[in-house]
Amino acid sequence: MRRRKTSWPKIAGDTLKLGATASTVIALRLVKLAKCGAAARRESKRLVDEKLKAAFDANADAARSIATGKALHVPARTLALYQRRVANNLRRLLKG
Repeated sequence: MRRRKTSWPKIAGDTLKLGATASTVIALRLVKLAKCGAAARRESKRLVDEKLKAAFDANADAARSIATGKALHVPARTLALYQRRVANNLRRLLKG
């Protein structure tokens, strides 16, 4: 059985892309929070809830990968999970 190597250059590039997207999401959230009011309260609650859920989901997925002998997949799968979540937030924040 042949194991695929982790593509560290791809992970590095994806990490840089995630960092840029996350910075945009942070800026958009700060603008929303600066306006105060009910929308800001909802956003602040949402961001905490989302961070907790993402961390839980990433840990559960990592544990599942390790338990099934696919520990080499953990970095890429974790990065992909966060990329999806951040991209969803970016789309949502750009709409409203």
